[in-house]
Amino acid sequence: MQKLIGFSRSTLILLVTAMLSISPVAAVESDTLTDIGKQIEQHHVVRAEFTQTKQMADLKRPLITRGKLVYSRDHGVLWQIEQPYRIGYVLGEEKIVEISAHGVRKERGMRDIPGLAQVGRVFRAMLGANTVALKSYFDASVQGDTSQWAIQLTPKQAQLKQFLTQLKLQGSRFVETIDIDENNGDRTTIRFTDSQAATTLSLEELQLLTGLAKQQ
Repeated sequence: MQKLIGFSRSTLILLVTAMLSISPVAAVESDTLTDIGKQIEQHHVVRAEFTQTKQMADLKRPLITRGKLVYSRDHGVLWQIEQPYRIGYVLGEEKIVEISAHGVRKERGMRDIPGLAQVGRVFRAMLGANTVALKSYFDASVQGDTSQWAIQLTPKQAQLKQFLTQLKLQGSRFVETIDIDENNGDRTTIRFTDSQAATTLSLEELQLLTGLAKQQ
């Protein structure tokens, strides 16, 4: 779990800060961010397939994982890796639940892995395009409109600049791509395909997200 779904702890902490504190730099960009947020937050449930590619500076070949995710505005994110191994994570507000290939659940909190307990907030903020909180951690550059948009976040504070170069989100009706550039040369790209909105979760999804699934 030291590198949950391919991210380091420092990256996750930075992402939490980034996505919960987007700071528009101009009135027009602020309006665009607001419109993007309104468009995406209308989806109560989103299902998608993902391919995550992490290119580490000290490795020639990228680390690639594939799977499915379910985003629920009310219950968090279900992140299910299917290749090259099977494991799932429920990413909530204050904890992470790891689900083995056999369905065994193991809860991870801040005491287990400081910083990672907030990872659910990261994905909820990203997938929900949370653009409400206004702070001064990042410069935000917005291109396009609600039909096709890109948001680039560049750290302003020296502490953040030590680890992170930039974040970039792209999408239309849904978030389609997330790029994370770290100062150590590592780069992570997550691509979402076949995204579909829904109003409710399936019974199986609800069980997995809430912990009511049968243990094996």
